[in-house]
Amino acid sequence: MTIPKLRTGAQEDRGRRGGFTLLELITVVAIISITAAWAVPSFRQMQSDSNLRSVAREAANAFQFARNQAIMNETVHIVYLGMGAGTDACGNPLVDGAGNPVPIGILNDGAPGTALQNCCIDAGEVFTTEPATPGVFWGTSFAGGAHPEDTGLGDYTTGSSFADQFGAQTRWVGFRPDGVPVGFTGACVQGQTGSGKGGVYVTNGPPFTNRDYAVLLTPLGGTKVFSFDRAAGAWTD
Repeated sequence: MTIPKLRTGAQEDRGRRGGFTLLELITVVAIISITAAWAVPSFRQMQSDSNLRSVAREAANAFQFARNQAIMNETVHIVYLGMGAGTDACGNPLVDGAGNPVPIGILNDGAPGTALQNCCIDAGEVFTTEPATPGVFWGTSFAGGAHPEDTGLGDYTTGSSFADQFGAQTRWVGFRPDGVPVGFTGACVQGQTGSGKGGVYVTNGPPFTNRDYAVLLTPLGGTKVFSFDRAAGAWTD
């Protein structure tokens, strides 16, 4: 006959603590759900802000790339912006090789005075593009005015303060072989030194609207990136 072993009170307590009660499981699940509900929007906001910052840097890099290439190759380079109609000066759409619309395109328009140097995207010309970033839009959400250093003649609320030498709004800026940015008309009439001043403005959209960025191009081709400080109500480096 086998005599069963008796369990002490301490042993029984340890046995009960070996698992979780239904109430404990429900409590843990509730805590995880609450934490996730708070963390996911915060993560998405951070991701949206990061995407916006990257686009601002891409715009600055596009200006610098176009300027450097113009100097190196002694050609005219044009940065086209895909806002509004999303076309070049001749109405050609700003698209990548797969036909997708792009926010920024850089055109090697050839040497000054040549047949293809017409401010249009012609067959055989090198056209470099930047892909679109979801949740990033032209313009501003919080800034009540353009950056104080922006001396462009265009309407910044459209996303660009670039204009031609006569003050008409444009979606582009050209770089001469000496690296100086200049404005030009839709008929490719080029302005003088200083006519290429201006900048672009980008913001992130709902539901994660949180920041504005300005990317300015100086009259001689330098670039500066600024963000809008909502608390201070001013543009900052």
